[in-house]
Amino acid sequence: MSETALSNLGARRAAAAPALGLIGSIAWRNLWRNRRRTLLSAGAIGFAVALLLFTMSMQAGTYGAMIDNATRLLDGHLQLQRRGYLDDPHIDTTIDDAAGRVAKIRAIPGVVAAAPRVEAFVLVSGDERSYGAQLLGVDPRAERALSSISNMVSEGRYLVGGNEAYAGAILAHNIGASVGDQIVILGSTASGGVAALAVTLVGTFSTGTAELDTQMLEVPLPQVADAFELHDAVHAIAVRADSVKRAHAVAEVLRSDVPPDDVVLEWPALIPDLEQAIFLDRTSGEVMFGVLAAVVTIGVLNAFLMTVFERTREFGVLLAMGMRRGAIIGMLQLENLLLAVLGCVAGLAVGIPLVLWSGHVGIPTGDTGAAMRAFHIADRLQPTLELAAAVRPVVLMLVCTQLAGLLPAMRVRRIEPVEALRAA
Repeated sequence: MSETALSNLGARRAAAAPALGLIGSIAWRNLWRNRRRTLLSAGAIGFAVALLLFTMSMQAGTYGAMIDNATRLLDGHLQLQRRGYLDDPHIDTTIDDAAGRVAKIRAIPGVVAAAPRVEAFVLVSGDERSYGAQLLGVDPRAERALSSISNMVSEGRYLVGGNEAYAGAILAHNIGASVGDQIVILGSTASGGVAALAVTLVGTFSTGTAELDTQMLEVPLPQVADAFELHDAVHAIAVRADSVKRAHAVAEVLRSDVPPDDVVLEWPALIPDLEQAIFLDRTSGEVMFGVLAAVVTIGVLNAFLMTVFERTREFGVLLAMGMRRGAIIGMLQLENLLLAVLGCVAGLAVGIPLVLWSGHVGIPTGDTGAAMRAFHIADRLQPTLELAAAVRPVVLMLVCTQLAGLLPAMRVRRIEPVEALRAA
């Protein structure tokens, strides 16, 4: 490129900068020519941003609490199992060297607890009746750190060790056993033999989940392993990380050091019903967000249609003076952008403090608390402020308002200066 051409290009760029600044200044002043309309439109955008921010933060906080409560109850954030055991549990589908595997897992950064477990379907007998149940052979100390069932004692106490049993309150009632009574547990070993246990019921628990309260009992792992001839083999090692977000990273580290026959399952695979419930709720939320964005977009569209019709004569004058149609459309879009930014800033200014405050104090669920606990939702809802919850509403409103403003602005392409100058 010649020196003359470079000089001309530099001159054009230098001249364009003041022109853009002038158009920006004019666009900002044009916004306030109808102060009431601008404030109403910006208020609608701000309300939508604040509402979306609060709703998304509420969703994030609720989902996090649901996942935390559900995983803390029994399953943990992830589990190490033999491949295929989850879908088709057999007494002989085990992972070996449980003690060594547990020690390695506990050494992974971010792991709070790792609990080995033996699971079996057994017949439990009390003084009066016998019932089918799920037996869980556990390490009491590890379970205290991983599962909240140890804290849900309805009568008696949790396991310490030895020939003890900790059963669901409804299961204990069904077999006619009370704390201090001896119960008999019968099952089948991997070789087809009879596994028999005589244990003392030291406590009962009530989780509010009928499946657990009517079917599950825990017995210390050494007694169960001996009865079922498993020695140092277990069916699963449940793992709890220091947070739900950290759990995936822990799972990836664990996956890099497991044999091909073993598998690391995260909470969506362990609790698929919870994942589906969150997916459905998030989908319905997205629909609501779309409807709200559409309502605000229509409002902005109406406001800019009025603006274009009211300023037809002005656009005719500008065209007659030689201003390009594209420049006028750009000025209108800049006005629209400034309006959207004004509304988004107002929405964030209201929404962020509201989320922080409600996240600190919590929102009580009132009389619905008992029903919500069945879905692993806490008695108080606490919104969680995340970057995505602040960015997505702003981007959505900016895009929607720009599209809404573009349609009326395109009318400028059809304006004839002579006819526009005759407009009243």
